[in-house]
Amino acid sequence: MAELKISLRRIAEDGFTKNDEILADESKALHPQMGFELMSDIKKNLLTIVAQVGFTTPEKEVAAYLRFRFTLEVISLSSLEYVSNPEKGTHDYKFPQGFLEAVLTDVYATARVLLAQKLVGTRLEGAYLPFGGAAELIKLTKKY
Repeated sequence: MAELKISLRRIAEDGFTKNDEILADESKALHPQMGFELMSDIKKNLLTIVAQVGFTTPEKEVAAYLRFRFTLEVISLSSLEYVSNPEKGTHDYKFPQGFLEAVLTDVYATARVLLAQKLVGTRLEGAYLPFGGAAELIKLTKKY
């Protein structure tokens, strides 16, 4: 398999919401949450990571939530081995060793910065997503 050439094409926010009542209530504990999904456009060699990141209470009330897209151009994406599932419209790619880990680390770092900018003026100002949190995402992806 040839080495992949990757370039960042776009980072775009899809939406942000915050609940000022929850953010103002210091008695409510808040925990960071993050999830993502991969989308591809094989014809255009694009791989998009749709990320959701935010802070929730233990009762799963949303204090702040950001959704954004991190789009990469991956030359030779179409040449990667993959299995298609036409019923779901999905592809399961066999990425080179370390590829997904590197991408998720960048997505996580981007999430930290974007969310921090949105939380200025709230009790979460300066409360960044945990350092090393990308490692947890990577562990979860290896489980599935």
